Amino acid sequence: MRVLQIVADGKPGGGTTHVLQILKGLRHAVSFQLITEDQSYLMKEAGALGIPCQGLRFFISRFNLAIPFQLRALVMALRPDLVHVHGGRAGFFFALSLLKIPMVYTVHGFHFMEKSLRIRWMALTAERWNLRHACHSIFVSKYDVALAENFQLLSGCDKRSVVYPGLSLKNLPQAHPRNRLHIGFLGRLEYQKDPLLFLEMMGFLPEYSATIVGDGALAPMIKQEIAKRGLCGRVQMVGELSHGEALEILATFSVVVLTSRWEGLPILVIESMGMGVPVVSMNVSGLEEIIYHEVNGMLVEKRRGKDLADKVKIITNNEDLKISLIKMAQETIQEKFSIENMLASILGIYHEIPASHVGH
Repeated sequence: MRVLQIVADGKPGGGTTHVLQILKGLRHAVSFQLITEDQSYLMKEAGALGIPCQGLRFFISRFNLAIPFQLRALVMALRPDLVHVHGGRAGFFFALSLLKIPMVYTVHGFHFMEKSLRIRWMALTAERWNLRHACHSIFVSKYDVALAENFQLLSGCDKRSVVYPGLSLKNLPQAHPRNRLHIGFLGRLEYQKDPLLFLEMMGFLPEYSATIVGDGALAPMIKQEIAKRGLCGRVQMVGELSHGEALEILATFSVVVLTSRWEGLPILVIESMGMGVPVVSMNVSGLEEIIYHEVNGMLVEKRRGKDLADKVKIITNNEDLKISLIKMAQETIQEKFSIENMLASILGIYHEIPASHVGH
């Protein structure tokens, strides 16, 4: 079976990590191909695995109608049996190509809730288009299924599954905190991740130091804010790193803090919990499906730096609690988020679809 993966954004991040897991974990059973952003991190990593890759410039414009035609030509040349698209942009452009190849669509979190009314309407229309052109839709959280149902994005006959991101604990570095009061932020420096809230929190933690891992449109502003808030001696930025390098730094944090405005079900949380790094997170999207407040991590309801800081202090000042959170977090990962379960579910979906579309 030839399965073509299409990913618009090939930068380091949760979606990219997920696709690489699929490529590595199922290449014994599936002949993979990949189309992603030209010269991206994902393209280079997949190429190193021996996966045939084609580059396409997905981010010239969200409304560039040349992209579906370019994508159509690439897909026709590759002749896949099945296409697996990841994220709204890739799904939208592939659906516009009007190819009659079965499509699996993975939703890595919906973004429309935080948009203006006009942009939200456009995003909803695009997601409805994507989901109704998919033979099978994969959601990474039950929260996103509920959103799709509430906004009537699904037709009654749509096939869908919730497949949680998976993780292999044996391949992870184990936590070795630099010191009790060193914490961190890891993610794209974009509006969605709200790194400014992380800096606000640091203002309530005068004895703590922090490392920010990631890059993005807000990087210059974050650098200026660090200086403006007098945090230069306590907060360092290390930029965008490879996945392996990011994990090595994550292992040095006493606590990792997620300040996101929305998410799917972030692989960062799964990795942190598996490694033994306690998580303090805003309670957004599907985070409650993995973090059980005060059992295996901490959730914060109000978007206030002080509330985040209070939870960080509770963990770092109570060693018994910290040990308990880590133990329960690792049990949660082993029970609900194994990579074996994730890969088996995805392979089952692949095998199910071509048989159901014979003669279509």
